[in-house]
Amino acid sequence: MTADVHPAGGYARIYDRLYRLGYHRNRTKSHAKVLAPRCLERWRPQSVLDVGCSLGWTLDYFTREGVANAVGVDVSEIAARKGRALGRDIRVSCASRLPFEDDAFDAVLSTDCLEHLREDDARRAVSEMCRVARRGIAVKVNPRLDRDRWWQFVARAPLHLTLRPTDAWLRWFEEDGWVVVEGDDEREEYLLEPRTA
Repeated sequence: MTADVHPAGGYARIYDRLYRLGYHRNRTKSHAKVLAPRCLERWRPQSVLDVGCSLGWTLDYFTREGVANAVGVDVSEIAARKGRALGRDIRVSCASRLPFEDDAFDAVLSTDCLEHLREDDARRAVSEMCRVARRGIAVKVNPRLDRDRWWQFVARAPLHLTLRPTDAWLRWFEEDGWVVVEGDDEREEYLLEPRTA
């Protein structure tokens, strides 16, 4: 791991420690089990990026559904290694600096990831998602404090670092030219597309 891969420094150290001790050990765990099918139905993407993919359940899901290029990024080398052992294409990267060209993916998905970043990094991550997405963004952000005291203890820090109301998160996407086209306020899950002139 290098400073270039992890511009925010401590995230990798914290999440490697968590994954080493069993964080997200269940290979079928995913916060995207409702949002991923909605993304597939709306855009029929041939390329998808999952930002903060953990072990990459969504990558397996999209591949089984015929998506030609399903890629994930996670800040933890341990999570990426475990996911790659399952045959999933996971790159080690911080969400605030995605290692892809502009418009590289038909759709970009992120579930319960952005709130784990400090606010300046979270804002950059939103812009990065908007930069690499061509047709759609599917996002779920938790606007509350993390409740799992065990993982906070293991991390030696709170895990939800940016607490903003959902509409404030969506405003960041709007500032970057993306608007909500479908939403579920109860689940706090949204599909966004580029604003048309």
